[in-house]
Amino acid sequence: MSASHRTPRARTLPRLAVAVATVALGAVACSSGGGQATGASSTRPSTRATAVTATKAASTIVPNSTPSGRGAFLGPVRRIPVNGIRIGYRQFGSGPDLIMVMGDTGTMSDWTADLLSRLGRHYHVTIFDNRGVGHTTDDTSVPDTIPLMADDTAGLIKALGLRHPALLGWSMGGEIGLTVAALHPGAISALVSTGGDLGGSEAVNTPPAVAKELNSPKTTGPQMMDLLFPADATAARAAYIEQLGLIPPEKVSDETLLRQYQAGQAYGSFEGTWDKLPDSTIPMLITNGSLDKITPPRNASIITQRAKHAELVMFPDAGHAMLVQDSGRFVSLVTRFTKASGIG
Repeated sequence: MSASHRTPRARTLPRLAVAVATVALGAVACSSGGGQATGASSTRPSTRATAVTATKAASTIVPNSTPSGRGAFLGPVRRIPVNGIRIGYRQFGSGPDLIMVMGDTGTMSDWTADLLSRLGRHYHVTIFDNRGVGHTTDDTSVPDTIPLMADDTAGLIKALGLRHPALLGWSMGGEIGLTVAALHPGAISALVSTGGDLGGSEAVNTPPAVAKELNSPKTTGPQMMDLLFPADATAARAAYIEQLGLIPPEKVSDETLLRQYQAGQAYGSFEGTWDKLPDSTIPMLITNGSLDKITPPRNASIITQRAKHAELVMFPDAGHAMLVQDSGRFVSLVTRFTKASGIG
């Protein structure tokens, strides 16, 4: 998202709405053990055995962090030192490596279990919390920026021994992914960016009325859902809330909300992603909902025109949450793209 709509409040409202629904559902729970849940482990290629062993030695398991019920396939949260912080992450599924990057102040809990389970059928998936969010620590002596979070992502890839994974980023996570592709092109093999922009002067800003609603403490959960989904996507909204209730929620401090807001503001004047992206030879899939109120769809076209090897796919009648609104089509699109890019 561009700088004009990056506000500390914007990403907390969906979680507040979901928290109410979750209490009613009674779905947020963790197993008492810290071990891997059934179906969460995967057989990795033997050439990675040394890297996997080293990763396990460096990482620690967060006790009682394996979800129960339908979210158990995610396994426990682990932490590993990267770039001066400790990053909390989960791994599950089987196949080529895919690392997923969440958006502004979002946590691992903000991916839906449905989307993750679909992707886990095709990929060995890594999800993680950005710095200061959820299970990941922060270093508040340095400003939080999109390039710094791109450094974190590239560092995590190296620390986990992932060999040129595909990267999938949503919203600010898409912007982090674009910045990884621009500044750390050797870290990944392909990029899927959805609902992001290139920052700097070329980004198309959120309409002022939408930005105001995102920033207002008076905006209700249902109003926030109106910003994420089209008006007629009632089933998708209900499914989104129910799905998020399957994964234990994580905390985001007021300090982190402010720091990520500042990171977004700084990205609005950062030209590095725009400048370096044409040099990247990484294949890219750029997606957006045609009815996205938060990140204007024009940004997807700008990215595609700027990148050297990019494919643009617009989701008609979909909003900012298009990847969960139509998760079946989205996952099929991602798997087709990665196979065409020689992955898997």
